[in-house]
Amino acid sequence: MRSPRFFQENSFYHIISKGNNQNVFLYQRDYKKFLFNLNKYSQKFQLTIIAYVLMPNHIHLLLKQSTAQAISKFMQSTMTSYATYFNFKHRRRGHLFQGRFKHIPVDQEEYLTHLSRYIHLNPSSASLVKKPEYYEWSSYRYYLDLEKTAFVDKKTILNYFSAKNPVEDYKLFVESRIDYQKDISLQKLFLE
Repeated sequence: MRSPRFFQENSFYHIISKGNNQNVFLYQRDYKKFLFNLNKYSQKFQLTIIAYVLMPNHIHLLLKQSTAQAISKFMQSTMTSYATYFNFKHRRRGHLFQGRFKHIPVDQEEYLTHLSRYIHLNPSSASLVKKPEYYEWSSYRYYLDLEKTAFVDKKTILNYFSAKNPVEDYKLFVESRIDYQKDISLQKLFLE
């Protein structure tokens, strides 16, 4: 049995989990089930979801936990529940995800905005859509007030932008991609 990982209280983390050499979302219902789990278990373990993107073969989450065990319990419940669902629905067996999820502490608050942009640009960077707001399985549409969701805290990021029009300022920041390559170079190391 693997020992539990401990995360600092009141800290932000970038969480990455990849499929075990396969896609982890095949149909819309799969994405919806995972979003249901995010909502359910973030409430259960009192964890804040700042941003997310569900790519066909991996996920990115930007999380803040209030207690030292929240992320471990949240991820275990979310991933186990989803893998059980996926294997049953698609009549398959075995590990859905590739080992343990990766976690990167976000130790500078300023980096939060860059990380949220990286997460929200994933679908357009992977050429799944032309513009990030076209991608349905990301918190970016919620940030732009194009849809509603109950479980994402966008205020943490939008507070870094002008009080007059934070949504438009954030959209310009994301889509301008200024210093984007520099900001994501470290992230690529963890995805390989």
